[in-house]
Amino acid sequence: NVSIKTGNITFLGTVIVKGNVDDGFNIKASGNIEVYGTVGKSILEADGDIVVSQGILGRDEGYVRAGRSLWAKFIQNTKVDVEEYIIVAEGIVNSQVTSNKKILLQGKRASIMGGHVFATEEIYTKNLGSPGGGSETIIEVGYDPRSKRRLGDLQEKQAILIRELDEIELNLQTLENTKKVRKTLPHDKEESLVKFTARKEEILVESEAMSAEIQQIQQYLRDLKVIGKVSAMGTVYAGVKIHVRDAKDDVRTEVKAVTFFYEDGFVRRGKYEAPSDDDTKRVPDGYSSN
Repeated sequence: NVSIKTGNITFLGTVIVKGNVDDGFNIKASGNIEVYGTVGKSILEADGDIVVSQGILGRDEGYVRAGRSLWAKFIQNTKVDVEEYIIVAEGIVNSQVTSNKKILLQGKRASIMGGHVFATEEIYTKNLGSPGGGSETIIEVGYDPRSKRRLGDLQEKQAILIRELDEIELNLQTLENTKKVRKTLPHDKEESLVKFTARKEEILVESEAMSAEIQQIQQYLRDLKVIGKVSAMGTVYAGVKIHVRDAKDDVRTEVKAVTFFYEDGFVRRGKYEAPSDDDTKRVPDGYSSN
């Protein structure tokens, strides 16, 4: 086990754990990480693949990052960020999961229940959501999730700057009007006038730079050739939110054996499309049989 006996592990190469990774202990590797047991409330970071033979129980604080792909029995209450494929046997539950390629859930009980799941290309599973609604399940495909997240962060920061600018302009107007009437200002008010003026200039420069980056990301997302698909072989329950590119489908009634795809600005529904053989047979490089 990776535990209090071993401490955290940082290694230039592949790390193989024949037991579990206990809560609070972390592994960082330049190669692959293989865990024969379970991973708890831990941080796993690998430049290569990560393989967890059992499951990942992040307890809302776990984080897994793979420079290539991730294989796990299940993912629960964990943040996951993977460059290539995420392949899961049983389920993804109440987790924030991001793949720059595809997410495949392949077992008999394969389900995504609760949380926010992103894939640039495609997501395949048996079931989506849960019969009673439960936790909100949001599924997004058809764009670069990191760019979309960066866009959201920039827009949020810009909105905060604009609110600050509005307050500063109000204060400047008050001080300037007072100065016009009285011909002068007390020393502390004069200092405030200088500070507000300087901060206004800073905000305008910051906001202009943000606007340029926002426009650049928006154009990049519009130009992406990725179509994006979400396929469920079993049931998609009411309450699931499906985003494909910039279109959205809030599932209001249960639907079975379906593929969601983008067409003419809308999310459309068609017959279930299975993943390719190449995807279903994908195995990690250099994985040692256990």
